[in-house]
Amino acid sequence: MRMRATFVALLILLWGASLNASLGAAAAADCAGEADALVKDESELPQLDVASRADRPILCITLETVMAFAGRLKSHVAHCPKSTYAAAAAEWEKTRTGYSKLFAQNRCRPTLRN
Repeated sequence: MRMRATFVALLILLWGASLNASLGAAAAADCAGEADALVKDESELPQLDVASRADRPILCITLETVMAFAGRLKSHVAHCPKSTYAAAAAEWEKTRTGYSKLFAQNRCRPTLRN
């Protein structure tokens, strides 16, 4: 009976270890997928220097889009600290903070939903 209990405990331990390993691999794949999506999204970001300050709706949408991207990047780096974006996270956070101020100064209203 004791041998059977030991065997069952060993099976449970091994099953848990294999589950943790597979979850770790899934998380690594998820990080790579997130990074790929961020690369694509970054290439499609609107440029603030193209948006006319006289055209407030376009300016606000541009600011909000870049702020949302910076927030996604921050979340990604928190989840995946070894990401290729980890080095750029501080600069993107500065951009997000600066754009948030411009967003408020131009009396923009949020349009994107989380």
